[in-house]
Amino acid sequence: MAGVLLVSGVWAALRDEERGSGERLPDAGLVHFASGHGYEPVRTVLRSRADVAAFAERFPAAALGGRAAARLAGRDFGAEALVAFAWSTGCTRADSAGLHSSAEDGLFVLPADTTAYRKCSERWDVLAVFAVPRERAPRDVELQGAAPDPPGLQGSRGPAVNAPLRRRRTRCPRGRP
Repeated sequence: MAGVLLVSGVWAALRDEERGSGERLPDAGLVHFASGHGYEPVRTVLRSRADVAAFAERFPAAALGGRAAARLAGRDFGAEALVAFAWSTGCTRADSAGLHSSAEDGLFVLPADTTAYRKCSERWDVLAVFAVPRERAPRDVELQGAAPDPPGLQGSRGPAVNAPLRRRRTRCPRGRP
C-alpha cells in the first residue's frame, strides 16, 4: 500500500509540475507585488479605474493603498488590462511572480524568488498584478482554469470561490487523525 501511495504521490507531484509548466508570457509586466499576511484570495481582471478602486478595497493599505492603487489606476486601459492574483503560499515567502499561459488553465501565476520555511506562525499571502495587452485578457479569459472573480467585493460570489487554493486549518475531534 505504501508503494501505491508513493506512486500516487509522485504522480500528483508530476501533475502539479505539468500544470506549472505553461509558457511564461513575455509581454506581461509585473506592475505591483506585495507579500504579507491577511490578503483575501482572488483572481480577477481589472479593465478600468473603477475596477482598480473596487479591487483596492479588498486589501490592507500596506498591500495596495495610496500610491500603489493610484499608479495602477493611471494605466492605459484602452491598450492593456491588469490581471491580478492574490493567494496563500503557506510557509513559503515569495519576492516576485510570473504570469504564465497554458491551454488547460488559461492565464496562471507562479511565485518566484521564494524562501521556504519549515514552520511559520502565519501563512504568507501574495498579491501580484500584471499588465498585459488587452487582447490577452478578453471577457471570456480563464484564470487558473476558472472564470475571473469580480474586481471588488460588491457582486462577489462569496469568499474566494474561484481563488487559488487556500487550505484552512481544521480541528479534528479527539481520537481522530
